[in-house]
Amino acid sequence: MRRVSTNSFFRVVGPKLVALITSGPLDDANAMAATWHSPISFDPPLYGVSVSPKRATHSIIRETESFGVNLMPYEMVDSAHACGRISKSELRDKLEIAGIKVFEGPELGVPLVEGAYAAMECLLVDRMELGDHTWFVGEVRSVLAGATRGGIVDVSSVRPLLYLGNDLYLTVDPDSVRRGRVKGRPQLS
Repeated sequence: MRRVSTNSFFRVVGPKLVALITSGPLDDANAMAATWHSPISFDPPLYGVSVSPKRATHSIIRETESFGVNLMPYEMVDSAHACGRISKSELRDKLEIAGIKVFEGPELGVPLVEGAYAAMECLLVDRMELGDHTWFVGEVRSVLAGATRGGIVDVSSVRPLLYLGNDLYLTVDPDSVRRGRVKGRPQLS
């Protein structure tokens, strides 16, 4: 390995799962592409997303105190990319340009993305200013999931969208799925 600049640390921690973070009222919805997001807690169910204060999404989440997390399939790469490159503050018809359609979430009415393979509505419960981003923490209030098998994403029927960096995307190889094991210990079923 060779040493790289700490200013580009985020480039070597990929690929990362792409989500569209949705916010706002349904008739004026916004979606921002994000890879800095994560589940945080089982009980209560918490999910976090890191958003720059420069983004329109930042002020919308603060105002509405809710957001959606939409996990995107590889087939929607251009739509997700457009949501990452176009700002709603510059183009009001951003979602139309990106080819994104939204529907009302069942619990909070948060806009969710048609075509996402999983979507969550989150009620804002905390936020922390961390460096040049805000970490928004939401309590997961509803979950919608399509292609799952045994409670996990079925990668034989959906190809999760991953971001590599420098506008490059990829997906997973379903033939590479295997169960991990610890040598010398019985396998769990």
